[in-house]
Parts: sequence; structure tokens; C-alpha cells
Amino acid sequence: MRLPNDEQRFHRLNSKDKKVSINFRLYAITARTLCAPNTLYDTIHGLLDVGVPTFQLREKDLCQSELIALAAPIVKLCHCYHAQLFINSDAEAALTVGADGVHLPASMPPIPALIPRTAPQLTIGCSTHTIEEAKRREAEGADFITYSPIYPTMSKPGYGPVVGVQGLREVTQQVSLPVFALGGITPIRVSECLTAGAYGVAVMSGLMLPNTGVQQARAFLQQL
Repeated sequence: MRLPNDEQRFHRLNSKDKKVSINFRLYAITARTLCAPNTLYDTIHGLLDVGVPTFQLREKDLCQSELIALAAPIVKLCHCYHAQLFINSDAEAALTVGADGVHLPASMPPIPALIPRTAPQLTIGCSTHTIEEAKRREAEGADFITYSPIYPTMSKPGYGPVVGVQGLREVTQQVSLPVFALGGITPIRVSECLTAGAYGVAVMSGLMLPNTGVQQARAFLQQL
């Protein structure tokens, strides 16, 4: 299991000549349809209050203008808590609102084609589902990856077969990037993922639900 100061291992110089420090262990992924009757803003506010450090705004049904309108107040809120916000897929929107980074799905083109060299301030996370994808994103200059699905999950049923804890262990042994376990992660499974080499965990539905999200966040943070 990695110790807390192992994050020093992940200070690195990537292809854009920027020094990157991945200093969070819990990566919350948004889904505003799960928050009702609460708003996404209020949901994130509650999670920030208990210490969730980093969010990925993953609202793929929105056009760019709608995404920017949603993200602008959220990024300000996150920065008030010294927390980070990543925008899924859209580097231009991330730059417009002053987000900390962008998260790219596995199906998107290579990083150099998507992230302008004039945007060295953006930290880049990437979704991966195979060891080959993980290696490719590392070679392209990703700063960290999510690897999924570790366990069966209802929120992302179309992302291929479960890779399992053994698959997680194999990918962490073959890339030097921080790897966040994703898919079916619960607080009780965190220790197993860390023991397999994960740097942290990424969670969606467990944190977005209005009645249990904050309680789950506390449990995840305690495990981490």
C-alpha cells in the first residue's frame, strides 16, 4: 500500500515541460441527474464541506455554452476551498472558466491533438480500460489515469468487462502514472484497491446521491 508521502513519486515533468503534482486521492465525478432534488452546485458544496479535494465535471449532454455556464460558478466555489475542478472532454471550456484540468475519455484522439501547447497549466487526466490504453496515454503526456471498471457497476455498464483487482495491479506495475481505480468502488473496497497499487479512487454515483453522498464521502476520506 502506498504511503501518504508517496505522492512525491508523482512529481514529474511531462511532454509540455510542466511540473505536475497529483496531490489528491479521492476523485469525485459529477452526474447532476443523480443529485435531484438538490442542484449540482449544492451537492458539490456539501462534498467540499467534508473535504472532497477534486471533482470532474462530467455532464456530456450539455453543449459548450451550457457547460461553461454550469462550470463557471462551480470552479470558483472549488477554488474557495482550495479544491480542483476538471472538465470532461472540453479543453477550451476548461480554459475559459479557469479550471485546473481536463479529463479525456479513452475514445478521444491523442492528447497532443486536443490540448494546445499554449495551455501548460491544464493537468490532464485520461480514462483507460486496458493496459494498452494506459501505456498510450502515458506516452502522450497524461498526468494521471482512471482505470475501469474494477468491479461491476450500474453507472457505466457499457465500458467492457470488469478488469478486476488483478487487472488493476497489472496496470499499476506497467505505468508510472498515478492510477485511480474506478467502477463499483465502495469505501470497504478502497483498501483492496490501494493494496493493488492504486494511487486513489474515482467515484460517481456513491457521492452524487442526495441522501447519502456526504456520508459516503466521509467514509471514503477516512479509508484514504
